[in-house]
Amino acid sequence: MSVAGTGSSAAQSFLDSDFFCRVKGCVIVHDGFTFDVYDAHIFANNGTVPPGGQLIPWTGNPFQGSGDVNPVFTGTRTEGFHILHDDDQGVPFTISSSGGSTLTDSSGDGVLDINDVLSPFTLNGGTSVGLVETAIQRSFYLSSRTIGFRIRSRAALRNSASSFNTASNLSRVFFDYGITASGNDDGMSFGRSSRVAGFRRLGNIDDLGALQGGGEFIAQFARAIRTRNDPSQAEQSIRFDYVYGFENYDLSLGAGDLQYEIEFDFFRN
Repeated sequence: MSVAGTGSSAAQSFLDSDFFCRVKGCVIVHDGFTFDVYDAHIFANNGTVPPGGQLIPWTGNPFQGSGDVNPVFTGTRTEGFHILHDDDQGVPFTISSSGGSTLTDSSGDGVLDINDVLSPFTLNGGTSVGLVETAIQRSFYLSSRTIGFRIRSRAALRNSASSFNTASNLSRVFFDYGITASGNDDGMSFGRSSRVAGFRRLGNIDDLGALQGGGEFIAQFARAIRTRNDPSQAEQSIRFDYVYGFENYDLSLGAGDLQYEIEFDFFRN
């Protein structure tokens, strides 16, 4: 993925010249800077991942980026996990009362920051405090060579304070996802040499509770995403977008901490 930002031809060399990717197939996951390779070749025994088998992360890939792939804020290449709000995240809130109230999200990122401004308001019997935005939208980029593949998503509850009585399980956290075929994120053009005609959603997943345990297959690409040689890894990629958060939450429902993680795995069709 660093190749997408620098204009290097390494991505082209990898997708088109690497024997294992070209012959056995692979999936590339990236964030516009670094990338991971999921290969259909089993390096341990010189075998091939069978149909339906889980693709293997290849940490020895010589063209691999310098770090793990992080989800980004959708529409940007700003890291949405490791750098920002790794532990706690606040969101803008609204106060409805006779005096009215408006909160200005100065940065426009949907997250409560130190520079955000709340106008004066009046407390009365009808005052209501709620959250303006409880959804978190993240993305990563996908490409593949030779093979079609499926995506499995898993969610795990890491910690939940007992006082947060409305969100003690992941079924209260909605989840949705889709793809963006092409676009331009922070000057990085993507999708010109990709296709999504073989994409379809799997299952009927609408909350993280359904993804607990072994997880569920949520999407399938029937054919390879890459369509032709292109010096840019990004142009051979599509963007996978997902969103999660609370619905209809206000402070009367409780307060506390809820920590969970979402994982994505890749399987050969």
